[in-house]
Amino acid sequence: GKLPPVEQRIPKNPAVVEPQEEIGQYGGTWRRYGHLDWAAYGYITYEPLVRWGPDLVTSEPNIAEKWKVSKDGKTFTFYLRKGIRWSDGEPFTADDVMFWYEDIILNKELTPRPPTWLMLGGEIAKFKKIDDYTVEISFVAPYGLFLQELGYKGREIFAPKHYLKQFHPKYTAKEKLESMAKEVGFQFWYQLFGQKNNVYTNTDLPVVYPWKVTKPWGAEGITAERNPYYFKIDPAGNQLPYLDRVVVYYTSDWKMAYLRIISERATSDASDMQAVGSDISDYSLYMENREKGGYRVILYPGSFPTEPAMMFNQNAKDPVLRSIFRNVKFRQAMSLAINREEINKLLYLGLAEPLQATIVKTSPFYKEEFARAYAEYDPDRANKLLDEIGLKKGPDGWRLRPDGKRLEITIETRQPLPWPDVADMVAKYWNNIGVKTAVKVEETSLWSARVNAGEHEVVTQGFYCHPLLVGSSSFNLTGWPAWAPDWALWYTSGGKSGEKPVEDVIKILNLWEKYKATTNPIHRNRLGEEIMRIHAKNVWIISAAGRHMPIVCIAKNNFRNVPPSGSTAYLTPAVEGFLHPEQFFIKK
Repeated sequence: GKLPPVEQRIPKNPAVVEPQEEIGQYGGTWRRYGHLDWAAYGYITYEPLVRWGPDLVTSEPNIAEKWKVSKDGKTFTFYLRKGIRWSDGEPFTADDVMFWYEDIILNKELTPRPPTWLMLGGEIAKFKKIDDYTVEISFVAPYGLFLQELGYKGREIFAPKHYLKQFHPKYTAKEKLESMAKEVGFQFWYQLFGQKNNVYTNTDLPVVYPWKVTKPWGAEGITAERNPYYFKIDPAGNQLPYLDRVVVYYTSDWKMAYLRIISERATSDASDMQAVGSDISDYSLYMENREKGGYRVILYPGSFPTEPAMMFNQNAKDPVLRSIFRNVKFRQAMSLAINREEINKLLYLGLAEPLQATIVKTSPFYKEEFARAYAEYDPDRANKLLDEIGLKKGPDGWRLRPDGKRLEITIETRQPLPWPDVADMVAKYWNNIGVKTAVKVEETSLWSARVNAGEHEVVTQGFYCHPLLVGSSSFNLTGWPAWAPDWALWYTSGGKSGEKPVEDVIKILNLWEKYKATTNPIHRNRLGEEIMRIHAKNVWIISAAGRHMPIVCIAKNNFRNVPPSGSTAYLTPAVEGFLHPEQFFIKK
């Protein structure tokens, strides 16, 4: 149907986005690559209630135009922009926030375990609707990090009630929903609800993003078209986004994808702007082909505190391996056996810092001693530590387990490059100290399934790390901790599932609860420092190559308003979404 005038499609006080270079031009398609649904579309969508500022510490208005925090730090009041609409034109109100809280988060079938970031003092937050555009969120104790937590990618505390309520038993008879679920191959109503609430596959789901999915994620990728009710404008009053659509082509071969981008005869599916999947070891290749490929190369700071991490599964299925992996001297030895300088030189062009996995340097509680812990190359000391814990070598030179069997481990790895190459080099170093090590390169979905099930022994893993440990982090077991999946489950389930961690991990979890509650930055930094000190001693997360690897972004010369080097976007899990992609445009 015919759209109403633009002034009726945007809020009374629209968010104004300052263009990176200039006011853009309408039209065109942003082509890019992706290998997973959330990486394809999720990386370009970032619309929380409040968003992180460029320093990743301060908060900026977004869907909420302002907020108020009580003096005791327990209550947060958010004032929504009046007149925001969902992509189907329906009003966005406090009811959408309350629906997310009351009907999704508090529903045990939809959310068996509430998210830990909404919990404090063992109790979940309480949401209260003040009026159609005001919501109050309160906790039983002060929550000094709550605003920062809200800015984390995926913390969108709202859902389109007007659409989703038809699939919820509070509003539609459960018998009818179960029948509807069975018609599409599900057994339960909440499976149907989950499908309908999937932004990647349900093209009917209303959104507040710049582009709405019109062709769902599949073997060919995903397509998203302009949202005519998007709530942001440029300084000239033009409604954003500038680009008509985003097309993400599926790829399982990042090397080939980037060869398409840099070719002077770029194919029709060559990406216009891409950073995800780039390989720093190909930096020289990217630079050499800029002129004939018609693109520019931009380096952004990377977010991984190590590239990649080597994680020994503390909950390994094999009880003998589990016991070995839990021995701190074993982990220290395996870290000392890695020649990070060599890996850095051969695979990362010398651009990495060959240091240990710890908090990023921009953190107020970063310590050089943590970054140096067991990060030097010292195979003699590594051998000595393994001898001390009884892992003696047999006649063939391979070390033996306490049960007399040969000590053999497998590193499970996946793309992106050069992770498989890193794993091969690490395996060589570990073989050199008598620990027989194999490498298995797996397709991403298989790798993910095995790690989720805790089937792995050792994995290469990248993980996000905010300077304040906000959001999902392996350091506090709130992220995807491949080093201790059962301990993380114990924490996130409130002790109802998983396995109770060892004493030092319990200390970290207790420190974390105090850390996120305090409103005193000095006290918070002391607590954060102690968390990282415990990690430095235990080396549960081992750096393979080093830290602070830059992210390589390739952008076609006519693809404009892309921020220059130095942007903090890739220090966030929102990546391109943090760059305000709604102001990207193709210059004619």
